[in-house]
Amino acid sequence: MIDSVTTSPTEGSKTRIAILLTLMLIALGYLATCLYQIQVRDNLLYIGAQNETSIRRVRLPATRGRILDRNGVVLADNRPQYCAALYLDELRAAGRWSNTVNRIDRQIDRVAAILHRPREIDRNGIWQHLYRRRPIPLIAFRDLTEAELARLAEWPEPLPGVDIYVQQDRIYPFGDLACHIIGYVGKGNPNEKTPPQPLSAEADDAVLFAEAENPDFDFYLPDLTGREGIEKAFDAELAGRGGGALLRIDAIGYRRELLEARNPQLGRDIVLTLDAGIQQAAERALDGHCGAAIVLDARNGDILALASAPRYDLSTFVPALSSSIWNELLSDPGRPLIHRAAAGVYPPGSIVKPIIALEALTEGIVSPYDTVYCNGSYNIGNHRIRCASRWGHGDVNVRKALAASCNPYFMDIGLRLGYEPRIHDAYRQLGFGTAPQIGIPTGKSLLPDEAWKRKRFKDAWRPGDTAYASIGQGFLTVTPLQIAIYTLALANDGERVLPRLIRDPGTGVIDESRRVDGRMHWTANALQAVRDGMSDAIDKPYGTGRRAAIPGVPIAGKTGTAEYREKGTLKKHAWMIAMVPENNPEYVFTVVCEDSDSGGHSAAAVLKTLLQSLYQTDISPTAGEPSQNPDGGEPSSGEAPESETPDSEAVQETDSTPATDGDESGEDEAPGLPDEAIANTAESFSEALQSRNAGEPDFFLSPEDAASDIPETSETP
Repeated sequence: MIDSVTTSPTEGSKTRIAILLTLMLIALGYLATCLYQIQVRDNLLYIGAQNETSIRRVRLPATRGRILDRNGVVLADNRPQYCAALYLDELRAAGRWSNTVNRIDRQIDRVAAILHRPREIDRNGIWQHLYRRRPIPLIAFRDLTEAELARLAEWPEPLPGVDIYVQQDRIYPFGDLACHIIGYVGKGNPNEKTPPQPLSAEADDAVLFAEAENPDFDFYLPDLTGREGIEKAFDAELAGRGGGALLRIDAIGYRRELLEARNPQLGRDIVLTLDAGIQQAAERALDGHCGAAIVLDARNGDILALASAPRYDLSTFVPALSSSIWNELLSDPGRPLIHRAAAGVYPPGSIVKPIIALEALTEGIVSPYDTVYCNGSYNIGNHRIRCASRWGHGDVNVRKALAASCNPYFMDIGLRLGYEPRIHDAYRQLGFGTAPQIGIPTGKSLLPDEAWKRKRFKDAWRPGDTAYASIGQGFLTVTPLQIAIYTLALANDGERVLPRLIRDPGTGVIDESRRVDGRMHWTANALQAVRDGMSDAIDKPYGTGRRAAIPGVPIAGKTGTAEYREKGTLKKHAWMIAMVPENNPEYVFTVVCEDSDSGGHSAAAVLKTLLQSLYQTDISPTAGEPSQNPDGGEPSSGEAPESETPDSEAVQETDSTPATDGDESGEDEAPGLPDEAIANTAESFSEALQSRNAGEPDFFLSPEDAASDIPETSETP
């Protein structure tokens, strides 16, 4: 009886069991509900959170487009650079982080021994990479040679975590050829937002990857970015568009797998109007000089050569420029980083005399047959300014005045013309005082007027200023490219053809258009008279440009010599412009040599060397030299004898007869300016360079820079 009572469940027990079962069912239902919410309803939310913590976005650099000359010669290209990389996820060690660093360090030593080359990364570099860029391969050795690649590939023992990594390097096949035009590249800054890219992206890619300019990448393998020249001006077209990769990492941060990748898009090619052969000839002709040489196609304004000297080797900028080389470039007294052809600012000297002649002839101030008597000097107020020839040229018309570069003639007709508006407007219409637009930075020179002088010197514009401006001295400054554009107008009978450096800006379409910015009002008779004078400057015994003559090549040219002072020392820039052939020109030339003797010597010699290269003529060393007077006496037309002491050395003779600039043959064109007038010629080109920030490689002189060296007070006659 007792046993039966103890083994039978009571009513209370059944109730407790039911409650327990009910609670268990409720708990299971709650768990099932939570599981449904996590696995089904909120699935995407949790996947997104997981991806946010375990997926890393890596930006992949694009391959830059090429830079080509007009004939398809490659001036800037890319090459694969093979590197030895270490994948850290395969080299991690248990325990402390130092264990992993030790293992990576030992593996780098092992690879260095195999390659027979010193290490390129130290222990601190390993720590930095492990801390900041753990999922990305560590580049341990760069730019492996074929022999090093073979040794690594044929090593018999396994090398955990070591693989070959390929990245792109910029190369410049011709070294320093056209270095100022092409420019150079540097690594992009991941903290800077890159400019918008010209290439479009597909919509589905935009879901997985940010655009190349999006700063939201977790890891950034920077592109090469243009720093100077065409590389900088057309960086958006050349750069292409960066790609990307999605990597999944584990809880510690090591790479687990590559989820997806988008390949970078190749940059576009830029085609220039340059002819690599002519550019090379111009640069060789400048060897030994600081200066510039420009060759334009007279028919359409294409820039065939834009050479500056000295130059620098673009290859030293890849893959990175060392601080020692950079400091060497900055301290070089020749200032090789300056693009003299496009941005150097100089006083022009006598090469502007054809403009004065054209304006005077067109305005009826003189006729081609009117003469001015030159007795060897010209008086302005109390100042006596000597001519190119101490003995004078006698009666000269415009043709002979251009050939012999007679200063009194052009001072006289310049004063009759008046500086404003006629001379000033002619200079302005030809582009003086404005920066030419060719696709890369160019210099803006100084075109003075009375308002500028009153503001700068608190003084009026005086007849002496007009006289100096008529022969390219005084306050007036120009760039070689501006002079080339003006010579281009001469070659096209006054039509102002604009220069062009870019044939294809990355569109795939070659631009053959001829751009014209109006026409000068010069008459046909005036143009013919000036062209005859420029032809005589080459062909006649008294011509200042006779040293540029080449038999069988008809040339019309004009030389110029511009004086300036540097720390009290009288110096000169030598100029020469030319059109070849003289009738229906095909080429236009501009040459300037800094700190030289005269246009008839230095600049003419550079031009002759360049012409010989272009026309492939075999010229004897004496060809084109000045002819001697058969009577053994003084040269005709008042020309100074060959043995004459350079006028620049006669500056001590007398205060009343200031020195004439020139060479030993009397072919000089500078006016023998008084000291204060020479000082006004933007006094010192070299000092202006030194006053700039030495850390700016993209230097060019602005009008303010040119004016900054002009004295605060001036006794202008």
